[in-house]
Amino acid sequence: MTARFACALLAAAIASMTTAGCSFSHASSGADKAGGSNAPTVLRLADSDDTTQTDTPAARFFAARVAKLSHGAIQIHIKFQAAGDKIAAVEQRTVDMVQAGKYDLGWVGARAWDQLGVKSFEALQAPFLITSLPLLDRVVTSGIADEMLNGLHSRHVVGLALIPDELRHPVALQHPLVSLSDFSGARVRIQPSHVTGSLMRALGAIPVEVANANVNGAIGRHQFDAEELAFGNAFTPTTVTGNVTFFGKTLTLFAGGPAYQRLTADQRRVLREAAMQTLQHVIAISPTENALAAAFCRQSGARIVLASKSQLAGLVRASQPVYAELERNAETRAFIARIRRLQATTPAPPALAVPPSCGRAQRRAPVRGKLRSPSILNGTYHLHFTIHDARQFGPPASDPGNLHDSVETRILRDGRWEWAVGESGEHGGTYSIRGSRITFGDGPNGKPEWFVFSLDRDGTLHLKPVKPMDPGDQWVTAGEPWQRVGPPLPIP
Repeated sequence: MTARFACALLAAAIASMTTAGCSFSHASSGADKAGGSNAPTVLRLADSDDTTQTDTPAARFFAARVAKLSHGAIQIHIKFQAAGDKIAAVEQRTVDMVQAGKYDLGWVGARAWDQLGVKSFEALQAPFLITSLPLLDRVVTSGIADEMLNGLHSRHVVGLALIPDELRHPVALQHPLVSLSDFSGARVRIQPSHVTGSLMRALGAIPVEVANANVNGAIGRHQFDAEELAFGNAFTPTTVTGNVTFFGKTLTLFAGGPAYQRLTADQRRVLREAAMQTLQHVIAISPTENALAAAFCRQSGARIVLASKSQLAGLVRASQPVYAELERNAETRAFIARIRRLQATTPAPPALAVPPSCGRAQRRAPVRGKLRSPSILNGTYHLHFTIHDARQFGPPASDPGNLHDSVETRILRDGRWEWAVGESGEHGGTYSIRGSRITFGDGPNGKPEWFVFSLDRDGTLHLKPVKPMDPGDQWVTAGEPWQRVGPPLPIP
């Protein structure tokens, strides 16, 4: 189970929040301007991700700057998760929607374009090339960025900015990925990209593409062993190899060609100025990699390991076939050479410092006590999640996108459990009872989780997490008492 799973339970509420107020004045409504109307021009921006991602504040900052610079004459309405979460290729689908005119602007990872025939961003994902945030910042503020964005003309869209995000590392669910032998045969979830897939295969791993909606179930079914993620969105309990950096993630902010052409020169100037200010703002407030690692380590179940110099060298050597593939394209070859020149003159940031508590595997005390019949907890239960309790609990329950009142139904029957949300059977598994502890097995994270339990006379079940455990899991499973409302409903 992960923090993502906690957010998944709240998806309906988040969706209703982000889609509220859908009566838009589209950029194509030139008649409004010609008729002298004072109504603002509303541009719809399609973001491929949901609001939990590390780049969400940057997208919102861009929208705010457009409104400010235009004195309210242009409004940006962001549609998060514009392509939904049911397919893996949400970034590519988002681009398609902008090209089709369903949205005026787009916000997707630069990694996505290579599957759409645009090769100008591939150098950004050259393996182990951009391995520091200062270098990433220099690349996106250099002339390289403008030239890369020009490559979008082939898709009939207009590039506005390359926005830096975080560095991407291997994030393992169980066994750390440190050496080449660790990667051999490991199934690593990636976002769809030719370059990323080629890198994983070069390291001996198997790239796996899983839609966001299916991640929790895929983890529970052991369909992948690790992910390519950043400290800012690495969930726990997991192990990040902190000094193995695949590449630095960047976001492309772009406009659909026809929508951009319909704007006046002043409106285009506002968009470009807002995009530049967003880039400058993101760089100005960007935390260091050490700060991001420290924040990750504050989560229960977080662990960071470091590869040795020889292990790093082995990974770099193994990635060379990817360079041979990339450098067949003259433009990509030139971009890689220019990034290397920037790298040579960019001071190296301080080495990653791993907090002592985060550098070793956390162990739970062994479960003791007599094995008991699981039927003693048989029943159908309601959990009443409230905004008040979420705020008292803290993140991620108190995150703005998660704050809402809701009631969830849980079913326990003879050692089988079912969380009655989502698709039937998606969030089910087994449980066992020993002494005063209940163990939920076969959960969405593929690992058992332990709770100390107690029962009130009316059958209300109270659970106390046995740490380490992801805070989102603690909230979703034990944040509220389980109020028994009757015998167990049938479990499919």
